Amino acid sequence: MWAVVLAAIGSADGQAASPPSVEAFAARPRIEDVSISPDGHYVALIETRTGRAAAVVLDRHEHRPEAGKVVMGEPDRFHFSWCRWATNTRLLCGFGGMTQGRGFVYGVTRLVAVDADGGHMQVLLQNSEEVQGQFQDRIINWDPGQPDTVLIEVDEGLSPSEMGGGVEVYGNVGTHALPGVFELNVVTGRLRQREHARAPIRHWVTDQTGRVRLGFGLSGTTLSYYARLDGESDWRRLTKFEVFSRDNHFRPIAISHDDSNKAYAFAPANGRQAVWLIDLTDKQDPTLVFAHPVVDVTDPILSSKGTLLGVHYETDHPSMYFTNERIRSVIAAVDKVNPGQFNVVTEATRDEQVYVIRSRSDRDAPTYSVFDTGTRILTRLGAPFPDLDASTLAAMQPITFPARDGTPIPGYLSLPAAGPTTHLPLIVMPHGGPIARDTWQYSFLREFLASRGYAVLQMNFRGSSGYGSDWFFAAHQDWGGLTYDDVIDGGHWAIQQGIADPGRVCIVGWSFGGYLALVGAQRNPELFRCAVSIAGISDLGLLIDEGHHWLSGSVVKKQVGTDPDKLKRDSPRLHAAEVNVPVLMLHGDLDAQAPYEQSKLMDIALTRAGKPHRFVTIQDADHQLSKQSDRVTMLREVEAFLAEHLGVATATVP
Repeated sequence: MWAVVLAAIGSADGQAASPPSVEAFAARPRIEDVSISPDGHYVALIETRTGRAAAVVLDRHEHRPEAGKVVMGEPDRFHFSWCRWATNTRLLCGFGGMTQGRGFVYGVTRLVAVDADGGHMQVLLQNSEEVQGQFQDRIINWDPGQPDTVLIEVDEGLSPSEMGGGVEVYGNVGTHALPGVFELNVVTGRLRQREHARAPIRHWVTDQTGRVRLGFGLSGTTLSYYARLDGESDWRRLTKFEVFSRDNHFRPIAISHDDSNKAYAFAPANGRQAVWLIDLTDKQDPTLVFAHPVVDVTDPILSSKGTLLGVHYETDHPSMYFTNERIRSVIAAVDKVNPGQFNVVTEATRDEQVYVIRSRSDRDAPTYSVFDTGTRILTRLGAPFPDLDASTLAAMQPITFPARDGTPIPGYLSLPAAGPTTHLPLIVMPHGGPIARDTWQYSFLREFLASRGYAVLQMNFRGSSGYGSDWFFAAHQDWGGLTYDDVIDGGHWAIQQGIADPGRVCIVGWSFGGYLALVGAQRNPELFRCAVSIAGISDLGLLIDEGHHWLSGSVVKKQVGTDPDKLKRDSPRLHAAEVNVPVLMLHGDLDAQAPYEQSKLMDIALTRAGKPHRFVTIQDADHQLSKQSDRVTMLREVEAFLAEHLGVATATVP
């Protein structure tokens, strides 16, 4: 008999306000990550209270398993990225943070180990002479065969004389993001090198036994993939291609469990990314494993040993294709007792009897459960946002609208959960990227806007990822052209359908979406009453110049394009005098993805042009505005700004 047990871990009593407060939407999830030990004895949670997180360990054999023990806190200026059991009793946690050097902002990661009882806490790698680097938490195999050992890719340590002159070094970057592979003893911290750095390889892949078998990396705009055959020591290049090229190419993602000289790989099938099985010896033709006729196949799901379990794809709703029959049956069982959710396996015990399940929907942030196949019980580990009642939140309705050339543009419409459904104030909210797409999932900003009475329109304009190469290349290097036209056509469609009040439409975007919001303020005052840019781009030429300091600089240049006239035409900072609607800009000053200077210079341009706007600098904030206090600031500013310019009363929250 199936059962669902709702454990009290991380839950809180009390009723959510109506509408929920700014703080409720800005909060970090109460539970951010879950891991189960290989023997199933312990469960580790990243649990957040009052804006700060801690690693909490639960003993599943105790009578009160919800009474967990805090084993690790969150240090200043760093945040938990993940926690995972390396052994039955040793927990590893990755931390991320932002720092500055030589006038630049960049991210760093660190790795910390702790015992299940909270003892023997140790920061690994950081002070080692053997390894260096910005990124020190990239585990590539959790079970390579040796006791207390994981495999990690990290830069080899170099002396200042070995680094040479004339090279910009941010942080302690060692071999400049060309990592080697090391065995790391998680108890002693001892390192043993398994694979030396090899240009241009920047990431390594192992097989199920822990042997390093695949490598890939970027040099300029050329991406190369390498393989080492079973039993051989030499590396052979499998493929080399230019980024943003339309040539067919295979990108290996995992060594086959059944044949160690074969690998699963992504490659096109009828213009859309599919998963194939390729022969690393080139003796057999590739075999198509799975392709979808409408959307790309993405995001491989791997076991702790690197075995491919399945791949993700998304039409209106997310789905999985499973290459592992046991995982398929587990998810089928969970789907029966947890309907209306997208359920995936994130971890399993070594005997594959107990699984960690992550579930989400458009109105539910990711929720974690433990599924015991022996008892047939699914135990839910608390609510991510106990102050939010999902039944009162806005659903994402899949829609399509015609672009001006007749092309159907897919997207989502979110209406307030209660009240009228027509002639609403509308927020047009294009996604970031632009090589990304909107998906059927919880978004704190979308839900916050809907809770304040706004309809929210999102669209996967041409140039978005996920819909095949023709869709992407239709707007490649055309940020302010076809991509922007699709966004504008969505706003007009919502008005024509009677969804939106034509006098109360605002464009709100984050990152690339913030760029489009600034373009909208400049070009279409007849449609938009106002614009909000969160961590947005204002000058495409400046974006290319900023990229010269980073490994991805050539890729950014190729993505945006080099036509000087078009770069000027599509840079709203250079057209600030044409902005005729109020603008709100918010930007964190520790943003490594969309540099803070992009908004700062737009503020200067708007001020010189005498245009109404407000610029809010969020101190010590990253691109995602990760801290609760950062998001509180952002939501309060957005709420007041929209209320002023769209005529919706600011909610009064006790």
